[in-house]
Amino acid sequence: MLDKLPGFVPQDLRQLLAFVPTRGWDAIEWRPLLAQLRRISWQLASQKGVAKLAQSAGTLTDALSVAAVDGEALESLGARRRKAAGDAILRFYFAQWRNPAGLFLDLRVSRFAVDDAGLNFIPSGLWVTLDDEFRLGMLDLYRGFYTPDAALLDDALYRMGFLHDGLNASEADELRGLLQAHFGTQQRSQAFSIDDFRQSFDALFDFFIDHNYRLRSDFVMVGFYLITLYLTLEALGQRHDVKSLFQRELQD
Repeated sequence: MLDKLPGFVPQDLRQLLAFVPTRGWDAIEWRPLLAQLRRISWQLASQKGVAKLAQSAGTLTDALSVAAVDGEALESLGARRRKAAGDAILRFYFAQWRNPAGLFLDLRVSRFAVDDAGLNFIPSGLWVTLDDEFRLGMLDLYRGFYTPDAALLDDALYRMGFLHDGLNASEADELRGLLQAHFGTQQRSQAFSIDDFRQSFDALFDFFIDHNYRLRSDFVMVGFYLITLYLTLEALGQRHDVKSLFQRELQD
């Protein structure tokens, strides 16, 4: 399917789209996705909106600074500093869900640098504004997993279109398990593997196709966000107490 993408889609986006399983394209709403890809492609070329979004993103957390600065690459850090950098990146990942102005999707290693003041995130045009219902649903999905609060979780999954009345009880339970595995909410000492992510992504798409879903393009954008997070955390090679980092940023 990648060879059928419009020519305006740059390599950065093609690399992320390659994580969508071939069979998965049949479950995606194409027209809204192409509109988002066109918009992001223009942002990558023009840097439109980057400075404005960086201002709001920089106020979300004290875990890092949002600034285009030079510094030490993450790959050069020792284990202790890699762990601290990964913790900060996870906090930033969670904090961005609070921002109605949009979120930066590219959390790859090259977007970070360390200087004397700490960790810096270097923003790019790979950003998106999600539908508020979906964005707030993601916040409640994590809250529902981590609290745990089964009612809040199901409410979020219905609002985002994952659960619906056409599923029977066993199918709904299967989907909850697939989503929990995909969003990595089951461990306090979690190691990150992009291969594990790909397997859970494939399993989710298999479920969606088998049950005739038409996925919002926002789901693909969230996939991009998670892919870049996993790539970086795998490269850092540390374990993280993800639940406590979530609670530090988002638990009410």
